[in-house]
Amino acid sequence: MIINQINQEIKNSKNICIASHLNPDGDNLGSILGLYKLLVNQSKNVSLIIDDEVPDNLKFLPNLDKSIKSSEIKANPDLFIVLDCADIGRVSKGVREIFERTKSTINIDHHITNTKFADINLVDTKSPATGELLFTLLDNLDYELDKEIATCLYAAISSDTGSFKYDSTRKETFMAAAKLLEYGINVNDIAVNLYQKRSIGKTKLLMDAMYTLEFYENNKIALVYVDDEMIKNANAKKMDSEGIVEFIRDIDDVEIALFMKIKQKSIKLSIRTKSYANAINIAEKFDGGGHIRAAGASMKLDFENQKKLLIKYAMDELNERNNSN
Repeated sequence: MIINQINQEIKNSKNICIASHLNPDGDNLGSILGLYKLLVNQSKNVSLIIDDEVPDNLKFLPNLDKSIKSSEIKANPDLFIVLDCADIGRVSKGVREIFERTKSTINIDHHITNTKFADINLVDTKSPATGELLFTLLDNLDYELDKEIATCLYAAISSDTGSFKYDSTRKETFMAAAKLLEYGINVNDIAVNLYQKRSIGKTKLLMDAMYTLEFYENNKIALVYVDDEMIKNANAKKMDSEGIVEFIRDIDDVEIALFMKIKQKSIKLSIRTKSYANAINIAEKFDGGGHIRAAGASMKLDFENQKKLLIKYAMDELNERNNSN
């Protein structure tokens, strides 16, 4: 079994690297931090690599201060574990270089678009969060958890299930959460940090983004965008645009929410759907991917033309779903 292979690789390895995709979110950070602490508890020499800035609302997670940059890794590790990453192209260049020179590699993920890029691939597309998949793995192998590990894994699961409200949430999700509660985690503290920590700058950016809001197809499709100038004027951070697409999705009547973050060399696309549209079908048109309800892609820097294409593909997806019902 794959879980036994993973267990054997961990036991046989002394120097282990852990990383995930760029643009950190709750699931990928919670997963790598949870696994980091577990391996440290197993007396492993663990390098936790985070090459990107961590969002403010996730800085409460334990052991973030133990992370390092990929440039600090000089020797070849025995084992490299990548979590919550659909393909190796989503990690930083430094992480990829270390990964490619590592003797043994493991990929733990839940994305349907996962390319199974490692030597050992534990991919469960039915799991709503990598945090849940990781918990199941550790639970099946009878690893002993602690409060810090449980805090990280609970935060990971809560983040990728929208606080347990997305339709990807299943019986196993609540069972995992219930077991994690047994470690005495502070659920209120996790909830406050994840969902109730919006800065003034982020709030101003959200308000400014609302002036770009456009509706299509009888309000079934909504689109907003931000650019660097808007971020600067709001005195916000670049990462403060996270969460805007979910805010748009929550508008009554909206089925497909589209968010375009215009950067210097590209446009970051985020897509959210509510009930029946498939976000992946839209993201794949721009060589992106993700989940049915949440997907994304990197677009060429040609805003007006890309916007027209995006709206067209969103309309196509909406009409196809309506015709199939």
